[in-house]
Amino acid sequence: MTRYLLLLIAGLSGCGQTPHCASEVRQVARDPGSDRYAVTESRNCHGSTSTATIVRVGRGSQVGADAQEVFVADTDDGNAASGERGTIWTNVVWTSPGRLMIAHASRARISKRLTASNGAEINYRATDPIAAPEVP
Repeated sequence: MTRYLLLLIAGLSGCGQTPHCASEVRQVARDPGSDRYAVTESRNCHGSTSTATIVRVGRGSQVGADAQEVFVADTDDGNAASGERGTIWTNVVWTSPGRLMIAHASRARISKRLTASNGAEINYRATDPIAAPEVP
C-alpha cells in the first residue's frame, strides 16, 4: 500500500514529466504562391545540453502550434556551427511557389527531416560556412 501511495505522490508532484520547454520564433517565411508559411524557432527544454532549432510548415488557417514540424536539429553538443543563443544556424527560403529550401549547419545532429508537408516540397542543403539557399 505504501508503495502505491508513493507512486501516486510522485505522479502528482510532476516527477517523471517532460521538462518545460521555452520556444522563440526566429524567422517566418511565406510561400509566394499560397497561404503556406515556414516558421523557424528555437526550443530550450531546460536541463537539455543543446537548444533545438525547429522548422514548421503550416497554412494560413492554422495557428503556429498546429503547423507540422519538418526539421529538428541541434549543435550535437557543440560539434556544429551555432547561431544565436546556441541554436544551429539555418536559412529558410521559399525558392518558388510550393518549394521550400532549408540550409543548415552541416555538422548538426538532425532528429527530424521531412521532404514534404502541407502540399509543399522541402529540400535541404547542409553547408559550412553559412551560405544562403540558391533562389532561381
